[in-house]
Amino acid sequence: MADAASPNQLFELWRKQFEEGAQAWTRLVGQASATPTPDPTAFWRPVLDQGVQTWAKLFAQTPTTPDLLTQWKQFLDQWIEAWSKVLGQTMGTEQFAKLMGQSLDQFLVAQAPAKKAVDQQVDQALQALNLPSRSQLTAVAKQIVELEERIERLEDSIAVALRRFTDKEPK
Repeated sequence: MADAASPNQLFELWRKQFEEGAQAWTRLVGQASATPTPDPTAFWRPVLDQGVQTWAKLFAQTPTTPDLLTQWKQFLDQWIEAWSKVLGQTMGTEQFAKLMGQSLDQFLVAQAPAKKAVDQQVDQALQALNLPSRSQLTAVAKQIVELEERIERLEDSIAVALRRFTDKEPK
């Protein structure tokens, strides 16, 4: 038990990890505002790498005991709560929203050619199976709606003609 990390040591490791993570975020947010096309993975990688390195050092130096695992769980609970607060504050900023918007735009631009290729393959497969495509079904539905409108106009015209005819009949 003498080799096990004390709660104070775990707290100090957590504090150090938290501060280094916050510094990494600060650097990345500063870089992202200067960079027109941010990489979302670059935003998280330093924070996660630093955390993994800290845990690897801790478990390499300290034997695993039930007490250590209990402390580790408490540490993780505190870590999750602290990151939840930090992420909540960060995600509430205008700059974060702008970066997320840019990332989503980049994702959509990158996915457009893939979607077009998939749509073409689906159309070809449907054609090979002699099944209608979405656009063909939409065109047929549009024609049906137009026919219904024409029938309604014809019914209205017939009703008007019948009224005129019945009004002109001698009684």
